[in-house]
Amino acid sequence: MFFLLLSSPVVAGEVSNQESVPKSSDRSFIKDSAVINYFLWGGRILYVRNKDSKIFNTSLKKWGSNITKPELDDGDSFATNYLYHPYFGALYYQVYRDLGYEKHDAYLGTILQSTLWEFTIEGTVEKPSIIDLIVTPGLGIPLGLYFEKLNKQLSNSDSFFAKTASYLINPTRLFLKEGDLGIANPLSGTFMIYKPFKYRDMRHDISPLSLSGVSMDTYFFDVKQYRGGGTDILYLLETSFVDSSNEMNLSIRFPWAGAYDGNDKEYGVVDNGFEIGNMSVAFSKILEKEELFYLGSSLDINFASSSIWGDKKDRLEKLHANSLILKDVLHDSTVISPSLYFANSIIFLEVGSEFYINANDYSNEAKEFFAVYRAKFKVFKSKNNKHNLDLDFKAIDKITESSPGLDAYAEIGFKFVDNLIWAISFIKPVNGEAAKYIHNGVNVSIKVPLN
Repeated sequence: MFFLLLSSPVVAGEVSNQESVPKSSDRSFIKDSAVINYFLWGGRILYVRNKDSKIFNTSLKKWGSNITKPELDDGDSFATNYLYHPYFGALYYQVYRDLGYEKHDAYLGTILQSTLWEFTIEGTVEKPSIIDLIVTPGLGIPLGLYFEKLNKQLSNSDSFFAKTASYLINPTRLFLKEGDLGIANPLSGTFMIYKPFKYRDMRHDISPLSLSGVSMDTYFFDVKQYRGGGTDILYLLETSFVDSSNEMNLSIRFPWAGAYDGNDKEYGVVDNGFEIGNMSVAFSKILEKEELFYLGSSLDINFASSSIWGDKKDRLEKLHANSLILKDVLHDSTVISPSLYFANSIIFLEVGSEFYINANDYSNEAKEFFAVYRAKFKVFKSKNNKHNLDLDFKAIDKITESSPGLDAYAEIGFKFVDNLIWAISFIKPVNGEAAKYIHNGVNVSIKVPLN
């Protein structure tokens, strides 16, 4: 990986203007609680294997019925109710304490997160459990108090095993050290302290080019019933780096994908879950820069890294019908994608191609060639650059396929820029096989800017 999460204290002189643990009076309890719950949602989606029944088999009506009719016991095992739930309650408490909150605020936060878990995350598919609502904070808070005291002793010990045990008790310490997230960039040799839960204004402009940072994108596609139904999901973890002039960008992307009605591209039943897609490396360079516009080019190479792991359950097969994410999920094709783009503060225009090598698994042909066209417009940008509304059009012309056609997508996205960059967009296929395959899609993105 090209970035490291560090939990050790920062050596004096590495970073200037360091701050101590923020006091709860300097923080926003509501914002911090919302971010914690966001990561709990993400962990739930990543962890659960049978997602179609345990996450997506729901509706507003079902959710409303569930949360208005809590049950005493949800049928979980003794270990789940009285070991796992108290442990997670203790983690909730420790996270709030690590963020600088006083004990009484951490008590409230533990109760809040436990309640949100039962009524939102699990409540969408099952009735909230009264036992869980009581046991998670009721046993979790005393356990968290004990862990907090024990952690201080273990982390201050000279024993390697004692220090290791402190992270087993509170694994969030890997990411939160006095409220900080430590990230090392080996390309530049710099070390940065980033405070994901301390909110501040972003002072720089957001351009069509990516800023150096780490981002996570999640795509949800609602598949039409006659094409198998269910939900297709693609996760993309991306790290990006820019040079000092912000004119050259390197990004590395790792996708995970899954099909959640259990159908492959021939609509045969397969197990739910994830397979690893094609890792990609992309280079982007601004060739000409004027006062009102810039001209650039990029080269994206998707390596068939998923063949290392294999598509054992054929989960990636179903996603072959979605040209928007096709090159990310093909498990034995290498895809070379050069492009040329023109942009200013309002519009971003791009013309490129996708050249598939070893495309037998996709189309029974050795090679395929697609043309790609994109136009992105900034519809609205607030004066402080915190709120943006974009309109994005993308067309993929599958030139060499036996039944060539133009897949076209329209996307409208809202971006909120704070200490983190949050974005959500709605995707609508408007032409071609894509429009026959999916009703619509949603993209949710969170980015940690580092420069």
